[in-house]
Amino acid sequence: MKQSHALNVRITDPGGRDMPCGEGKAKRTFAAVGKDPAEERGPDSLNNLLLGALSGVASYRISEDRGNAPIRLANDEYKTMIILESPGNGNYEVRGETECLPNS
Repeated sequence: MKQSHALNVRITDPGGRDMPCGEGKAKRTFAAVGKDPAEERGPDSLNNLLLGALSGVASYRISEDRGNAPIRLANDEYKTMIILESPGNGNYEVRGETECLPNS
C-alpha cells in the first residue's frame, strides 16, 4: 500500500498465528486497509493500482480476475495468495494467506 501512496493504512490482521489446516499443517492470514487520496476511484481502479504497486515488490500472477470483483493473486515461490478486494470510494482492502504448510 505504501507503493500506491495509500493514506491511513491500518493492519487489520497482522498474521502471526498458525491456523490449523489438518495433517500437521497450518496457514497464516494477513490483511490491511487504507485510503486513496482520490475518493472517487472505483473498485477496479483501486485494485489495479495495488496490482501495479505490488509488481514492484514481489512477483505475483493473477489466478482469478472476473472484473469488478476481487482479484486473486498467487506467488508460488512464497506460497502465498493475496486478494485485492477494494470496495471503491477510495477505500483499499487487501487480505492474504499462506498455503497450508507443515508446522515447523
